[in-house]
Amino acid sequence: MDEPLASVVITTHNEADGIGATLASLAAQIEAPAFEIVLVDDRSTDDTVAIVKAAGVPNLRLLRNAPDPAAPLTTRQQALDLAFRESRGAVVLTLDGDTAVPARWLAEMSAPILGGRARAVAGPITFAPDNTAVARWQVADAAYYWQVAALLAPFGGGGVFFGNFAFDARLYRETGGFAAIGGALTEDLAFARAIQSRGERIAFLRGAGPVAVAPCPDVEALIGRTLRISQGPLSLLSAVLTIWPLTLLLTALLAPIGGVFPWLFAARYALGAGVVRLAIARAGARARGLNWLTYEPLAFALAAGVLPRVARGTKSDWGGRSYDR
Repeated sequence: MDEPLASVVITTHNEADGIGATLASLAAQIEAPAFEIVLVDDRSTDDTVAIVKAAGVPNLRLLRNAPDPAAPLTTRQQALDLAFRESRGAVVLTLDGDTAVPARWLAEMSAPILGGRARAVAGPITFAPDNTAVARWQVADAAYYWQVAALLAPFGGGGVFFGNFAFDARLYRETGGFAAIGGALTEDLAFARAIQSRGERIAFLRGAGPVAVAPCPDVEALIGRTLRISQGPLSLLSAVLTIWPLTLLLTALLAPIGGVFPWLFAARYALGAGVVRLAIARAGARARGLNWLTYEPLAFALAAGVLPRVARGTKSDWGGRSYDR
């Protein structure tokens, strides 16, 4: 093909269950600019590579990651670095290997960058199927995180999901890439911080999403994921995401005193639930099973499962490797 306008980057590690549907949803894009798919397989031991080859998707380049275990970067960062350097499009879009995208996703995510209105675009994610308590909680969590990140973006505090992100390809070179950014288990947040430190604005685009990714299968997997993302650097975003929930805990501890405190707790709980409900709607996701009402209490329950592991220095698993905290 001629030089593509956009490159869709996917890295995979044992994604046999989802990669076929992901490629099919990309192949069905409507009104998309000319695009290529750059798929980097990161040491899969299942049928991922065979499924990719059998999919017959045009303009797909399959690369193999051979990570250096002594490198300061994670294997996921090394796979992304290879994909970003090999991409030929003016716009690079990132997806997970278990994603279903809306029909006009690629065109809508690329348009602000191709039109010169933004150099980076962040879209929301949701989780499907959402028929378990874990999945419904993740739907609320992703929407809430994305909404807070969007509110903080004008102050340089926005975070993004590499599961739904697009950027001007030149930005990766301008930041120095992951070699300059450094090792991070939250590679999407690290890249967003590097972009914003250069004074670049991240546009948060609701119309192009959400894309749907597979949820954690059980509570243990969710605890492991939370353990990993809790290793992100201190930032305005992490401060807000920590301090705001603590106000609910404080009012809950004061409520037994009586007087105005029970009412204060009720008001704070109602406000928090309302914020989450609004975030779910703004992300284009759906509220189900009262996930907006139970989100904060379950977040505290999840924290109770994560904190002992943090105290013990439990390693984080990511991309088939374990990393020290």
